[in-house]
Amino acid sequence: MAANPEPEASWHIDPFGRHEARWWNGSKWTEKVRDGEQTGIDPPGIAVAPRGVPLNEPASPIPGRRMIRLFGRRLPGAMLLASVALVAVIVLVVVVALLG
Repeated sequence: MAANPEPEASWHIDPFGRHEARWWNGSKWTEKVRDGEQTGIDPPGIAVAPRGVPLNEPASPIPGRRMIRLFGRRLPGAMLLASVALVAVIVLVVVVALLG
């Protein structure tokens, strides 16, 4: 018998911390997630669940990816910065077109 047997296939607390529960298929985390009674799809983002993290605690965020909430959605900080820069360029082009 293995020293640390894998848990049986079932719903467990999402180790990535994005949902209430994630489906463990007996060997890896799947894209199937659950929040209350609502189910959905959310790829885990990495191939293997973090080792050494108990199933009842969420995993730490991936280093270097800062998430920002905007209109109820979580966005990476770089995506927000790029969106603001794009809007600024569009406004600048419109102003130059109107004045020139």
